[in-house]
Amino acid sequence: MRNCLAVAMLLFIYACGGSQSIPQWKDTAARQLENYKINFLADKEDATEPHFAKAKNAISSNNDLQLLATVYLTKYALHTAVLEDFDDSDFIRIDKLEPNAANRAYYDLLKGNISQIDETKLKPTYRKLLQLMKDKNLSAAVREIASIDDPLSRLISCGIWVKYMPYDENILRLAIDTAARDGWRRPLWAYLNKLQKYYLDRQETAKAENIKERLDLLKK
Repeated sequence: MRNCLAVAMLLFIYACGGSQSIPQWKDTAARQLENYKINFLADKEDATEPHFAKAKNAISSNNDLQLLATVYLTKYALHTAVLEDFDDSDFIRIDKLEPNAANRAYYDLLKGNISQIDETKLKPTYRKLLQLMKDKNLSAAVREIASIDDPLSRLISCGIWVKYMPYDENILRLAIDTAARDGWRRPLWAYLNKLQKYYLDRQETAKAENIKERLDLLKK
């Protein structure tokens, strides 16, 4: 998927016909969701959840459960991009009330439920990622993920692979470089810590110490 879920979400929210003015709830939802994404990636924890709550409340006023499900999937995708788990209870409730095959397929990908995914319901890039996961083809996955233009989509793909598949330093460094290029502190620290652990697990102590020193310097 060349455009990240959050961008697609914003475009969908803003979509309106003809010369009609944008309803207030759409404008509020789009702005708050974008603010949520920015603050989340910048690791500004105190400012993160209030923006998500405002976006969710704005969309809830439209009574559109599918749009609300997409908002939750955006949140889950961001957590996946930084190697964090997420509470999926709200999406599960929506999925029971109004099942949507495309939303479910993406949710299962974010959860690593590979065998349950209908690949025809995924965006083309994620179909490729899914097949590479089934084949456990790490080298091809690194090349495929690196070819994704959108940096957030690239990080989400890295997160999915690292959370659920065998990984190496190449995919971790791809994620580190992607996060650093955009100044995204939260994913940068997540992948640097993961790389340090990767080296420690392999008793590559010099490399692990190098990452530790880098982290210590970045704290200052």
